[in-house]
Amino acid sequence: MKAVLTANLAALLLCCSCRHETRPADILDAPQMVAFLADAYLLEGFYAVETQYRYDAMTPDVLRAYDEILASHHITREQVEHSFDYYSSHPELYSPIQDSVLAILERQSHADTATAAVPNTAAPIILSM
Repeated sequence: MKAVLTANLAALLLCCSCRHETRPADILDAPQMVAFLADAYLLEGFYAVETQYRYDAMTPDVLRAYDEILASHHITREQVEHSFDYYSSHPELYSPIQDSVLAILERQSHADTATAAVPNTAAPIILSM
């Protein structure tokens, strides 16, 4: 799995470095976009499960959570919107970003599964008699 992530990141860097066109200053670079999207997808997944996949009602808690993600990455909504517009018109740059995000989410999923499989031995087991 680590090899896949390394290969995706290498492809992303190669793709980004080979372009002669320079990325506008207000556009998130590829690593920033990957980090933001991974967190945003995790939030959206959590929200979907919690609301039984009702995407039609964004609650203040979810909006606040997005604001917290933006703040943690030191970016603004406008930067994200401009970045989506930019990368939408440059699919050759966006595809490796998506591949990297998926690799991060898969790695996180495997880590969560492995953690869930390990019993918590710190908590006492109480049997009723």
